[in-house]
Amino acid sequence: MNNPAYPFIENLDEVLERLGGNKALLMKLLGKFGTAYRESGAELIRLLREGQREEAYRLVHSIKGVSSNLGIGALYRSAIELEQKMKSGAYDPLLPETVAFCAELDVTLKYL
Repeated sequence: MNNPAYPFIENLDEVLERLGGNKALLMKLLGKFGTAYRESGAELIRLLREGQREEAYRLVHSIKGVSSNLGIGALYRSAIELEQKMKSGAYDPLLPETVAFCAELDVTLKYL
C-alpha cells in the first residue's frame, strides 16, 4: 500500500501487517512519535554540547527502535550510523552523522 501522506514509511504493508492491519493504530503511533520526539533534534544537540553522553545515546537508541517499528527506514539507518559513532566514542554535535540524523528526524517530523 502506498500512502503519500507518509512517504517516509518505506514499506507500509509490512508495518500494517505488524499492527494487525490496524491503520488507526498506525496513525495513533505516528502521532505519538511526532509528539514525543518533536524537540529531539535540539535536545540531542544540547545533550551533546553539555557532555551528557549517556542521555544522548539513549535518545538516539530510543528513536532508532521506534523508527524501526514504524518502518521509518531512512531515520532508522541514520540512527544506526550515529549510534555506531557514539559507541566508538564520537559525541560531537557537528559530526556528519549527527547532522544527518537531525536532518532525517526533521524531515520525518514535518509530515507529522
